[in-house]
Amino acid sequence: MVTAKTPLSFTQLRQLIAHFPPVEDPMVAALITQTGWQLLQDHPCPDPIEAANIAKYLRQHYPPNLVASLQNQWKLREKAQEKIGTAAASNCLFTRDGLEQATRGIVARQRAKRFAAAAVTSLIDLGCGIGADSRELARSCPDFQAIDISPAAATCAAINLSHLPGAKVMCASAEQVVAQKTLPALFVDPARRAATGRVLSPASWSPPLGKVLEWGKRAPYLAVKMAPGIDLVNLPAGYHAQWVSVAGDLVECALYSPGLAPEGAGRSALVIHGDQVTQYRCTSARNPAESHVQVPQAARLGNYLFDPDPAIIRAGILPDLCERLEAAPVSTGIAYLTGNTRPTGQDALALRCYQILETLPLKTKTVSSYLRSLQATRLDVLKRGVALDIASWRKKVMPKKQREWIPHTVTVALTRVGGAHRCLVLEEAGDA
Repeated sequence: MVTAKTPLSFTQLRQLIAHFPPVEDPMVAALITQTGWQLLQDHPCPDPIEAANIAKYLRQHYPPNLVASLQNQWKLREKAQEKIGTAAASNCLFTRDGLEQATRGIVARQRAKRFAAAAVTSLIDLGCGIGADSRELARSCPDFQAIDISPAAATCAAINLSHLPGAKVMCASAEQVVAQKTLPALFVDPARRAATGRVLSPASWSPPLGKVLEWGKRAPYLAVKMAPGIDLVNLPAGYHAQWVSVAGDLVECALYSPGLAPEGAGRSALVIHGDQVTQYRCTSARNPAESHVQVPQAARLGNYLFDPDPAIIRAGILPDLCERLEAAPVSTGIAYLTGNTRPTGQDALALRCYQILETLPLKTKTVSSYLRSLQATRLDVLKRGVALDIASWRKKVMPKKQREWIPHTVTVALTRVGGAHRCLVLEEAGDA
């Protein structure tokens, strides 16, 4: 594989992808022509205002479809900056689907640390997509292969990994690769989308989760990236399942074989805020498929409402939080907690803490009258366990703004308290 630093020359690009089948993505196909590649190197990632002027000029000299492809790639590179970093995004090639499904850089780095800690020296990334995970995995692995069945994805991955000497990219199916008798460590990201949308059943992923786990029996290490909504019954005994959130967004569930999970079999949550990465262990689960332990609902509301991070909820860690905070769910089956103890340290990163100012019945007239008394000009709404259209409900309860009112935001949580529908008026608590 060519080890040139990006940006690649056109000759180096052709060497990288010489053995790949024709690319099926029109945008990528246009940009890997000699003219398209040169234009992309000349104008890698202009700011939006500059981009419009450049495109206007280029349309006078180049085919419209080529300029449109260049513009689409600029938009993808701009969007990719948040996911994988500004410097990396400006030198990478993306497909729309590939970027949407790509692992965020900080998440990929956490996964790569597991392989590095296990001293893995030979690794295959099956279903590498545009190479977001591969970029991190290959840094500490001298013998690394990235595989994807899509020529467009493989082309992007080859370009995006070209600066890593030990990385090789192949355009092939996972089945072709695992046919070899001896397998190295594996990282697998099954395709979970079809023409009709997301594929929820792991048995219908490509490759199916069951087949991936069979491959894992022949490999010294196995990691699998999965949808965060996966049902616990699909998780195999002996593995460690970890749900990951970034800035409060639940982004994935990852499965790790014993050699990659020094914490042992079971479940955990990885909560990421900025550069701060915190892991929480579910102490009640020795295997990932075990049901969540249910905590009895609170006898009454405390001073605070706790809104746990979604990774904490999915990993079944609420009982651990409840024990440390002397808290309990506001109602059976509701993931809002209530208590009188402000969280500190790591617990403060696992949830958002609100002071409960008022408890109202969830009745339109009652809530509207209360908001009018506060001269509320904006309403932020949290909701769990209540079947309401928030946009429609907000219009019904918000008072008509008067000229003399100053801006005033009110936060409420619509939920069940002891089984009854309530509107809790909240104020976000600062650091304890």
